[in-house]
Amino acid sequence: MTTSVLPSAARILERCDALARCSEQADALTRVYLSAEQRAANELILQWMRDAGMSARLDAAGNAVGRYEGERPTLPCLMLGSHLDTVRDAGKYDGMLGVVAAIECVASLHASGRRLPFAVEVVGFADEEGVRFNATLLGSRAVAGTFDPANLDRVDATGKTMRDAMRDFGLDPAAVPGAARRRDEVLAYAELHIEQGPVLEDEGLALGVVTAINGGNRFAIELTGMAGHAGTVPMHLRRDALAAAAECVLAVERICGDEPEVVGTVGKIEGLPGAINVIPGRARFSLDVRAPTDSQRERAVSKSVPLGHREGFELGRILTPVQPIISLQVL
Repeated sequence: MTTSVLPSAARILERCDALARCSEQADALTRVYLSAEQRAANELILQWMRDAGMSARLDAAGNAVGRYEGERPTLPCLMLGSHLDTVRDAGKYDGMLGVVAAIECVASLHASGRRLPFAVEVVGFADEEGVRFNATLLGSRAVAGTFDPANLDRVDATGKTMRDAMRDFGLDPAAVPGAARRRDEVLAYAELHIEQGPVLEDEGLALGVVTAINGGNRFAIELTGMAGHAGTVPMHLRRDALAAAAECVLAVERICGDEPEVVGTVGKIEGLPGAINVIPGRARFSLDVRAPTDSQRERAVSKSVPLGHREGFELGRILTPVQPIISLQVL
Protein backbone atom coordinates (compact mmCIF):
# COMPACT_ATOMS: atom_id res chain seq x y z
CA MET A 1 0.00 0.00 0.00
CA THR A 2 1.41 3.36 -0.99
CA THR A 3 1.28 6.54 1.05
CA SER A 4 0.06 9.62 -0.76
CA VAL A 5 2.44 12.58 -0.78
CA LEU A 6 0.74 15.87 -1.57
CA PRO A 7 2.30 18.46 -3.89
CA SER A 8 3.99 21.36 -2.11
CA ALA A 9 2.48 24.77 -2.86
CA ALA A 10 5.41 26.44 -1.10
CA ARG A 11 7.92 24.70 -3.36
CA ILE A 12 5.94 25.71 -6.46
CA LEU A 13 6.11 29.37 -5.43
CA GLU A 14 9.80 29.14 -4.51
CA ARG A 15 10.63 27.65 -7.90
CA CYS A 16 8.67 30.32 -9.74
CA ASP A 17 10.73 32.87 -7.82
CA ALA A 18 13.93 31.09 -8.87
CA LEU A 19 12.92 31.07 -12.53
CA ALA A 20 12.00 34.75 -12.34
CA ARG A 21 15.63 35.49 -11.50
CA CYS A 22 16.65 34.10 -14.92
CA SER A 23 16.12 37.46 -16.59
CA GLU A 24 18.06 39.78 -18.85
CA GLN A 25 16.81 42.73 -16.76
CA ALA A 26 17.62 43.17 -13.09
CA ASP A 27 14.45 45.13 -12.36
CA ALA A 28 12.00 43.22 -14.58
CA LEU A 29 11.46 39.73 -15.95
CA THR A 30 12.45 39.25 -19.60
CA ARG A 31 13.53 35.89 -20.98
CA VAL A 32 13.51 35.33 -24.73
CA TYR A 33 14.05 32.34 -26.99
CA LEU A 34 17.58 30.94 -27.28
CA SER A 35 19.06 33.37 -24.77
CA ALA A 36 21.50 32.83 -21.93
CA GLU A 37 18.59 33.39 -19.56
CA GLN A 38 16.63 30.62 -21.24
CA ARG A 39 19.61 28.31 -20.87
CA ALA A 40 19.70 29.03 -17.13
CA ALA A 41 15.95 28.42 -16.81
CA ASN A 42 16.23 25.16 -18.75
CA GLU A 43 18.99 23.93 -16.45
CA LEU A 44 16.78 24.50 -13.41
CA ILE A 45 13.76 22.85 -15.03
CA LEU A 46 15.70 19.79 -16.21
CA GLN A 47 17.20 19.28 -12.74
CA TRP A 48 13.78 19.59 -11.08
CA MET A 49 12.38 17.08 -13.55
CA ARG A 50 15.13 14.59 -12.67
CA ASP A 51 14.58 15.21 -8.95
CA ALA A 52 10.91 14.35 -9.53
CA GLY A 53 11.80 10.94 -10.98
CA MET A 54 11.64 11.84 -14.65
CA SER A 55 14.09 11.36 -17.46
CA ALA A 56 14.79 14.83 -18.84
CA ARG A 57 16.19 16.30 -22.04
CA LEU A 58 16.08 19.25 -24.42
CA ASP A 59 14.39 18.46 -27.72
CA ALA A 60 15.55 19.80 -31.10
CA ALA A 61 13.59 23.06 -30.71
CA GLY A 62 14.94 23.78 -27.23
CA ASN A 63 11.86 22.59 -25.31
CA ALA A 64 12.59 21.06 -21.88
CA VAL A 65 10.92 17.63 -21.81
CA GLY A 66 10.56 15.33 -18.81
CA ARG A 67 9.00 11.87 -18.93
CA TYR A 68 7.62 9.78 -16.08
CA GLU A 69 6.94 6.28 -17.32
CA GLY A 70 3.66 4.53 -16.73
CA GLU A 71 3.04 0.99 -15.50
CA ARG A 72 5.24 -0.18 -18.36
CA PRO A 73 7.60 1.60 -20.75
CA THR A 74 6.57 3.28 -24.02
CA LEU A 75 2.93 3.87 -23.07
CA PRO A 76 1.23 6.94 -24.60
CA CYS A 77 1.49 10.01 -22.41
CA LEU A 78 -0.62 12.66 -20.81
CA MET A 79 1.30 15.83 -21.70
CA LEU A 80 1.38 18.71 -19.20
CA GLY A 81 3.22 21.99 -19.24
CA SER A 82 3.38 25.56 -20.48
CA HIS A 83 5.98 28.01 -21.81
CA LEU A 84 9.21 29.21 -20.23
CA ASP A 85 9.88 32.29 -22.36
CA THR A 86 8.34 35.64 -21.45
CA VAL A 87 7.20 38.92 -22.85
CA ARG A 88 9.20 41.96 -21.79
CA ASP A 89 8.55 42.96 -18.19
CA ALA A 90 6.54 39.80 -17.58
CA GLY A 91 4.77 38.37 -14.57
CA LYS A 92 6.61 35.58 -12.79
CA TYR A 93 3.74 33.06 -13.00
CA ASP A 94 2.88 33.45 -16.69
CA GLY A 95 3.82 30.12 -18.26
CA MET A 96 6.20 29.11 -15.47
CA LEU A 97 3.41 28.13 -13.07
CA GLY A 98 2.11 25.50 -15.48
CA VAL A 99 5.54 23.87 -15.85
CA VAL A 100 6.52 23.97 -12.19
CA ALA A 101 3.12 22.75 -10.93
CA ALA A 102 3.20 19.85 -13.39
CA ILE A 103 6.68 18.83 -12.16
CA GLU A 104 5.41 19.01 -8.59
CA CYS A 105 2.49 16.69 -9.42
CA VAL A 106 4.89 14.14 -10.91
CA ALA A 107 7.13 14.48 -7.86
CA SER A 108 4.10 13.61 -5.72
CA LEU A 109 3.45 10.47 -7.78
CA HIS A 110 7.10 9.48 -7.58
CA ALA A 111 7.34 10.02 -3.82
CA SER A 112 4.17 7.93 -3.39
CA GLY A 113 5.62 5.15 -5.53
CA ARG A 114 2.74 5.36 -7.99
CA ARG A 115 2.75 4.55 -11.70
CA LEU A 116 -0.23 5.28 -13.91
CA PRO A 117 -1.69 3.31 -16.85
CA PHE A 118 -0.10 5.96 -19.07
CA ALA A 119 3.09 7.99 -19.01
CA VAL A 120 3.21 11.63 -17.96
CA GLU A 121 5.34 14.08 -19.88
CA VAL A 122 6.02 17.64 -18.76
CA VAL A 123 7.09 20.15 -21.41
CA GLY A 124 8.52 23.60 -20.82
CA PHE A 125 8.02 25.14 -24.25
CA ALA A 126 10.97 27.22 -25.38
CA ASP A 127 9.02 29.92 -27.20
CA GLU A 128 5.41 31.00 -27.10
CA GLU A 129 5.57 34.77 -26.98
CA GLY A 130 7.62 35.36 -30.15
CA VAL A 131 9.43 38.37 -28.65
CA ARG A 132 12.84 37.77 -30.19
CA PHE A 133 12.03 36.71 -33.75
CA ASN A 134 8.44 37.98 -34.10
CA ALA A 135 7.15 34.45 -34.67
CA THR A 136 4.99 32.93 -31.95
CA LEU A 137 4.44 29.41 -30.58
CA LEU A 138 7.70 28.05 -31.98
CA GLY A 139 8.11 25.43 -29.26
CA SER A 140 4.61 23.99 -29.45
CA ARG A 141 4.60 24.14 -33.25
CA ALA A 142 7.70 21.96 -33.25
CA VAL A 143 5.98 19.41 -31.00
CA ALA A 144 2.82 19.53 -33.11
CA GLY A 145 4.80 19.08 -36.32
CA THR A 146 3.72 22.43 -37.77
CA PHE A 147 6.99 24.38 -37.41
CA ASP A 148 7.60 26.37 -40.60
CA PRO A 149 11.28 26.07 -41.69
CA ALA A 150 11.00 29.58 -43.16
CA ASN A 151 11.09 30.83 -39.56
CA LEU A 152 14.76 29.88 -39.42
CA ASP A 153 15.53 32.87 -41.66
CA ARG A 154 13.87 35.37 -39.33
CA VAL A 155 16.24 37.81 -37.64
CA ASP A 156 16.26 39.40 -34.21
CA ALA A 157 16.94 43.05 -33.39
CA THR A 158 20.68 42.51 -33.81
CA GLY A 159 20.32 40.91 -37.24
CA LYS A 160 21.05 37.36 -36.06
CA THR A 161 18.98 34.67 -37.75
CA MET A 162 17.07 32.09 -35.78
CA ARG A 163 19.16 29.45 -37.53
CA ASP A 164 22.40 30.94 -36.18
CA ALA A 165 20.91 31.50 -32.73
CA MET A 166 19.90 27.84 -32.56
CA ARG A 167 23.40 26.75 -33.48
CA ASP A 168 24.90 29.07 -30.86
CA PHE A 169 22.52 27.51 -28.33
CA GLY A 170 23.79 24.04 -29.25
CA LEU A 171 20.79 22.98 -31.32
CA ASP A 172 20.70 21.67 -34.90
CA PRO A 173 18.14 23.62 -36.97
CA ALA A 174 17.84 20.73 -39.41
CA ALA A 175 16.73 18.45 -36.57
CA VAL A 176 13.64 20.49 -35.57
CA PRO A 177 11.21 18.15 -37.40
CA GLY A 178 12.42 15.42 -35.03
CA ALA A 179 10.72 17.20 -32.13
CA ALA A 180 7.27 16.41 -33.59
CA ARG A 181 5.13 13.89 -31.74
CA ARG A 182 2.89 11.32 -33.35
CA ARG A 183 -0.81 11.36 -32.49
CA ASP A 184 -0.63 7.87 -31.00
CA GLU A 185 2.10 9.00 -28.58
CA VAL A 186 -0.03 11.62 -26.81
CA LEU A 187 -3.37 10.89 -25.14
CA ALA A 188 -4.16 14.47 -24.21
CA TYR A 189 -2.60 17.80 -23.31
CA ALA A 190 -3.56 19.89 -20.27
CA GLU A 191 -2.13 23.17 -19.02
CA LEU A 192 -2.47 25.02 -15.75
CA HIS A 193 -2.22 28.76 -16.35
CA ILE A 194 -2.87 31.94 -14.48
CA GLU A 195 -5.81 33.94 -15.71
CA GLN A 196 -4.46 36.84 -17.75
CA GLY A 197 -7.47 39.00 -17.05
CA PRO A 198 -9.71 40.17 -14.18
CA VAL A 199 -12.80 37.96 -14.70
CA LEU A 200 -12.26 35.34 -11.98
CA GLU A 201 -11.31 37.99 -9.45
CA ASP A 202 -14.30 40.11 -10.44
CA GLU A 203 -16.62 37.13 -9.96
CA GLY A 204 -14.98 35.94 -6.75
CA LEU A 205 -13.86 32.60 -8.22
CA ALA A 206 -10.60 30.79 -7.51
CA LEU A 207 -10.58 28.58 -10.58
CA GLY A 208 -11.99 28.47 -14.09
CA VAL A 209 -12.03 25.97 -16.95
CA VAL A 210 -11.01 27.20 -20.38
CA THR A 211 -13.64 26.54 -23.04
CA ALA A 212 -12.08 28.45 -25.94
CA ILE A 213 -8.86 30.18 -26.94
CA ASN A 214 -8.98 33.45 -28.81
CA GLY A 215 -7.75 33.50 -32.38
CA GLY A 216 -6.43 36.81 -33.59
CA ASN A 217 -5.35 39.11 -36.39
CA ARG A 218 -2.51 41.57 -36.06
CA PHE A 219 -1.84 44.52 -38.31
CA ALA A 220 0.64 47.36 -38.68
CA ILE A 221 -1.11 50.43 -40.08
CA GLU A 222 0.38 53.64 -41.45
CA LEU A 223 -1.69 56.73 -42.21
CA THR A 224 -0.36 59.51 -44.43
CA GLY A 225 -1.63 63.06 -44.09
CA MET A 226 0.23 66.35 -44.53
CA ALA A 227 2.73 67.81 -42.10
CA GLY A 228 2.38 71.50 -41.35
CA HIS A 229 3.29 74.27 -38.93
CA ALA A 230 1.35 74.06 -35.67
CA GLY A 231 0.90 77.83 -35.54
CA THR A 232 -0.02 78.74 -39.10
CA VAL A 233 -2.24 75.97 -40.56
CA PRO A 234 -5.95 76.60 -39.76
CA MET A 235 -7.84 73.68 -38.25
CA HIS A 236 -10.17 73.29 -41.22
CA LEU A 237 -7.23 72.93 -43.64
CA ARG A 238 -5.32 70.32 -41.68
CA ARG A 239 -4.72 66.71 -42.71
CA ASP A 240 -3.49 65.50 -39.32
CA ALA A 241 -2.53 61.83 -39.56
CA LEU A 242 -2.38 61.37 -35.79
CA ALA A 243 -5.85 62.83 -35.28
CA ALA A 244 -7.12 60.39 -37.90
CA ALA A 245 -5.36 57.53 -36.10
CA ALA A 246 -7.12 58.57 -32.89
CA GLU A 247 -10.46 58.24 -34.67
CA CYS A 248 -9.42 54.79 -35.86
CA VAL A 249 -8.67 53.77 -32.26
CA LEU A 250 -12.11 54.92 -31.14
CA ALA A 251 -13.72 53.03 -34.02
CA VAL A 252 -11.94 49.86 -32.89
CA GLU A 253 -13.37 50.42 -29.40
CA ARG A 254 -16.90 50.89 -30.76
CA ILE A 255 -16.91 47.94 -33.12
CA CYS A 256 -15.31 45.45 -30.75
CA GLY A 257 -17.45 46.69 -27.88
CA ASP A 258 -20.58 45.89 -29.90
CA GLU A 259 -19.48 42.29 -30.60
CA PRO A 260 -19.76 39.98 -27.56
CA GLU A 261 -16.44 38.30 -26.69
CA VAL A 262 -14.52 40.24 -29.37
CA VAL A 263 -11.63 42.36 -28.15
CA GLY A 264 -9.58 44.90 -30.08
CA THR A 265 -6.38 46.59 -28.94
CA VAL A 266 -4.17 49.35 -30.27
CA GLY A 267 -1.03 48.78 -28.23
CA LYS A 268 1.39 51.06 -30.08
CA ILE A 269 0.90 54.42 -31.76
CA GLU A 270 3.37 56.95 -33.14
CA GLY A 271 3.06 60.36 -34.77
CA LEU A 272 5.71 61.54 -37.22
CA PRO A 273 7.86 63.58 -37.43
CA GLY A 274 7.24 63.70 -33.68
CA ALA A 275 7.88 67.41 -32.99
CA ILE A 276 5.78 69.47 -30.59
CA ASN A 277 5.21 72.24 -33.12
CA VAL A 278 4.58 70.14 -36.26
CA ILE A 279 1.24 68.68 -37.36
CA PRO A 280 1.86 64.94 -37.81
CA GLY A 281 2.12 64.05 -41.47
CA ARG A 282 2.23 60.33 -40.77
CA ALA A 283 0.94 58.07 -38.04
CA ARG A 284 1.62 54.42 -37.35
CA PHE A 285 -0.23 52.12 -35.01
CA SER A 286 -0.68 48.44 -34.28
CA LEU A 287 -4.00 46.63 -34.21
CA ASP A 288 -4.80 43.32 -32.50
CA VAL A 289 -8.30 41.82 -32.90
CA ARG A 290 -9.25 38.59 -31.13
CA ALA A 291 -12.30 36.39 -30.58
CA PRO A 292 -13.01 32.80 -29.51
CA THR A 293 -14.50 31.87 -32.89
CA ASP A 294 -13.50 32.76 -36.44
CA SER A 295 -17.04 33.85 -37.27
CA GLN A 296 -17.08 36.42 -34.45
CA ARG A 297 -13.70 37.79 -35.42
CA GLU A 298 -14.50 37.89 -39.14
CA ARG A 299 -17.77 39.66 -38.43
CA ALA A 300 -15.96 42.40 -36.51
CA VAL A 301 -13.24 42.61 -39.13
CA SER A 302 -15.76 43.00 -41.95
CA LYS A 303 -17.50 46.01 -40.41
CA SER A 304 -16.98 49.35 -42.11
CA VAL A 305 -17.54 52.56 -40.17
CA PRO A 306 -16.80 56.08 -41.49
CA LEU A 307 -14.67 58.02 -39.04
CA GLY A 308 -15.99 61.52 -38.49
CA HIS A 309 -15.29 64.07 -41.22
CA ARG A 310 -12.26 62.19 -42.53
CA GLU A 311 -13.64 60.72 -45.69
CA GLY A 312 -11.98 57.53 -46.82
CA PHE A 313 -11.36 56.18 -43.34
CA GLU A 314 -13.35 53.01 -42.81
CA LEU A 315 -12.49 50.33 -40.31
CA GLY A 316 -13.28 47.65 -42.83
CA ARG A 317 -10.53 48.98 -45.10
CA ILE A 318 -8.09 48.88 -42.21
CA LEU A 319 -9.03 45.43 -40.93
CA THR A 320 -9.08 43.52 -44.20
CA PRO A 321 -5.62 43.86 -45.68
CA VAL A 322 -3.89 41.63 -48.15
CA GLN A 323 -0.54 42.68 -46.71
CA PRO A 324 0.27 43.00 -42.99
CA ILE A 325 1.23 46.67 -43.37
CA ILE A 326 -1.62 48.90 -44.51
CA SER A 327 -1.07 52.40 -45.84
CA LEU A 328 -4.02 54.80 -46.05
CA GLN A 329 -4.28 58.39 -47.15
CA VAL A 330 -5.83 61.07 -44.96
CA LEU A 331 -8.32 62.94 -47.12
